[in-house]
Amino acid sequence: MAGSEQDKARMLERAARQMRHLIDREEEQRRKQESKARRAARPHGRRRPGRQLDEDADEVAFEKMSRRAQRSAPAASTAVRVDGLPRAIVAAVHHGRVDLDNGESARLAHRLFLDPEFHLAVGDEVAFTATEGPARIEAVLPRRSSLRRPDPGNVHRDLVLAANVDVAVITAAVADPPLRPGLIDRFLLALDGSGVLPAICVNKADLAVDAAAVERVVAPYVAMQVPVFVCSAATRAGLEPLRAHLAGKVCVFVGHSGVGKSSLLNGLDPDGARAVGDVRGDGKGRHTTSWSSLRRLADGTRIIDTPGIRSLGLERLRVEDVRAGFNEFAAAGRCRFADCRHREEPECAVRAAVAAGRISELRYGSYLRILESLE
Repeated sequence: MAGSEQDKARMLERAARQMRHLIDREEEQRRKQESKARRAARPHGRRRPGRQLDEDADEVAFEKMSRRAQRSAPAASTAVRVDGLPRAIVAAVHHGRVDLDNGESARLAHRLFLDPEFHLAVGDEVAFTATEGPARIEAVLPRRSSLRRPDPGNVHRDLVLAANVDVAVITAAVADPPLRPGLIDRFLLALDGSGVLPAICVNKADLAVDAAAVERVVAPYVAMQVPVFVCSAATRAGLEPLRAHLAGKVCVFVGHSGVGKSSLLNGLDPDGARAVGDVRGDGKGRHTTSWSSLRRLADGTRIIDTPGIRSLGLERLRVEDVRAGFNEFAAAGRCRFADCRHREEPECAVRAAVAAGRISELRYGSYLRILESLE
């Protein structure tokens, strides 16, 4: 019985403490409201006791705040007004120097040079300020297209090979090195969605042993309405149709080393005097172009020459992207499975179209190899 009385007393004492806590809490809120009302009724500009205004200190504080804002805000070329500034196209990018297509050399404005996110590419349109020395690049205008590939040293970053390109001429060779349609397909897939239109140039037609075999290789691309040019830089055969297709455009030649890109460019631009090299003993080409450069021809065509690319990184592509890149597959009909990869799945419309000859076996083989490289 005594225990029950003690428990009851403890419960009453606990309840009293809780009531005191609630009362204190309510009193605290009431006092806060009264203090807020007194501050609101105080005249504006009234100084707090003990606080002295120091105009010099305020100016120092404002200067520090401005500096912090400048450090936190990334340097952006769009922050500079480019109205009225002369413009030019980047023709080459060297260490510490930029060549413009107007024949002048230029340097980057200090804020652009210090911006780690700023990257300049051949083909970029820039606004610059004339100085006593090299012109100073103030801003880069927005790109309408770009040819890029993943950075081998950082798969999360892209390397822009050329900017503002109208046409990318995918260059292959009939022989020496041998014609590889799979490389053409990889380039077409890489260009998909870049804003750059593709064209295909098959060089060294003078080395063709079987012209009909070359026609069979390029037939799927003709059916896809991709412009195809079979020519020879050595004999100049077929260069005029290619020249007419590129007239007035910004174009870039891409392809495996050794296919004769530099020889083709020399044929289109005899004044360029680009170095050419022989194919190595292992069948791979020698790199004769060490950096990207741009030249303007008499007819207004601007040609960007890029170093030879032995392979294209397609690591970021998904299976859905690869299927969409081979757009002729859509005309084959509906597969049994919506996510069909067109390999071993039953009732595959694409494999049936390949067997019936409606889809090129070479293109289908490229599709399977690219798909396998992603796994």
